Amino acid sequence: TMSAPITFYDISSNKGVWSPNTWKTRLALNFKGIPYKTQWLSFTEIEPFMKKLGAKPTGKKPAPDDAEDWYTCPVIAVPSADGSAPKLIEESDAIAEYLDAAYPGTPKLFPAGTRALQAAFAQFFVPQVMMPTIPVLLAGVPGILDETNAKYVEESRLRWYGAPLNTWAPLGSEKRAGIWKTAEEAWGKLATMYAKSDGVWLSGTQPVYADFLVVSVLAFAREVVQESEFTAMLKWHGGVWGKLWAASSPYLAKTD
Repeated sequence: TMSAPITFYDISSNKGVWSPNTWKTRLALNFKGIPYKTQWLSFTEIEPFMKKLGAKPTGKKPAPDDAEDWYTCPVIAVPSADGSAPKLIEESDAIAEYLDAAYPGTPKLFPAGTRALQAAFAQFFVPQVMMPTIPVLLAGVPGILDETNAKYVEESRLRWYGAPLNTWAPLGSEKRAGIWKTAEEAWGKLATMYAKSDGVWLSGTQPVYADFLVVSVLAFAREVVQESEFTAMLKWHGGVWGKLWAASSPYLAKTD
């Protein structure tokens, strides 16, 4: 039945929830108040587990591994009413659209008429705001994983992106300071958009899915950068991100 909880597959770390991709789904579920339980998978467990589960890959791995299917989290398994196999939904954006359709009595991630505008926002946010911040974020990921998974992330990202993660944004380096400066300018573009809203959220008094794209990156940053850096981020641009972070606390609360 609809009352049986969804199983939500998330990526484990020694800090709990961290992945921005899975945070988008968790924020959506928490916002809607849909019951779920988390099943944790480490990076190296995802591919064999998802193949066995029957989940679809969400794309191909980056080159030079681009002949291989890429199995990722989040995935949700929705129990069926008749006891048949649960319905699997892969990938955070597809999950968000599914949740709006399947749980009509819950608050909308995509209020009527906003789907295209939210897609346009994502087309801006990912390359213009998230990507300039990624070097400093991704560099912190091995530090929150166990040895096996840290090694997997370091080796795969070296192969895909051509430089060891520990050289991307070393603590205390001018390189890191430069990335933060670029990131602050990038988030400044986003701040001008939020400044046009009547409330803390993009569309005013209620969050929409586009807000959760932003909050998911803040939630990622909290786990993988220095505490002082995260605190500084929340104070950027007149404290707009601190206000957004505070308003998000009800949706960040459930992490199991």
